[in-house]
Amino acid sequence: MSESTASLGANERYFDTLPPDAISDELLPEIEQLGLVDNCRQLAMEGWTVIENAATPEFNAAFRDKILQVGKGTGANMLLAKDALFAEAILNPKLLAMAEFSVGRGFLLSQVAASVRGKGAPSIGLHADNNWIPAPFPAHNMLLTACWACDEYTKAGGATLIVPGSNALRRHPDEVETAACAGAIPIECPAGSVAMWDGNLWHSNYPRTLDGERVVCHITYTRLLCRPVEDYEPWADDLIGTYGKKMSQLLGREDALFKRTGADYSKLTQTFNNAKR
Repeated sequence: MSESTASLGANERYFDTLPPDAISDELLPEIEQLGLVDNCRQLAMEGWTVIENAATPEFNAAFRDKILQVGKGTGANMLLAKDALFAEAILNPKLLAMAEFSVGRGFLLSQVAASVRGKGAPSIGLHADNNWIPAPFPAHNMLLTACWACDEYTKAGGATLIVPGSNALRRHPDEVETAACAGAIPIECPAGSVAMWDGNLWHSNYPRTLDGERVVCHITYTRLLCRPVEDYEPWADDLIGTYGKKMSQLLGREDALFKRTGADYSKLTQTFNNAKR
């Protein structure tokens, strides 16, 4: 605990923690005004929900065009730095309210990426997004994924699939479960919807069998604890040169995360594995 934190007065600090499914007194009026009470209940109980009509049809059309332009028709990451439309999407009041409910006040933006899936695009494989967390997962959600569906979500169109009840297991699927996808159902919703799920929920996608493209923006929010207190990046090269690979690991150079050019996918499997041990 820092000296400044320790010196805070009793009236300036919270000493209690809300249950994982509770909407704070401060947030409740906004959740009610935005019509999200049922979404909060579904997200807390089932691990997923869908917000329809997240923005105007005009925004959705422009957003889709921008994703295709920036991603050159294949998808991209680090999108917040590439156009103001991405900032507008991540600051959408409904998304922000749901993020605060799910991953707490003071939550952070973790990633803004896009995927474009054409006919024949395969499944990405069953997984939980808590890839950095060993099981059992915490009772409080650590990560919220919000998928902005610029096109209608259907099973034939390559929609996200989920395994109902998997969020309650609070663990990663094993190899057999990943191959079987037993009990999976599609998330189906109109274009302009945002499908979201917590870090516990097992999900994948159906192979796309339709002509055309499924264009999606993937927005991830995390609890504020998912960030270092201190940033040693200005000194990292010298420290690593002096102390070697272990220092490189401690400063985040040996994992796939938080890179200026986006995730380092050459280290993705290594990072997933290290996070589970």
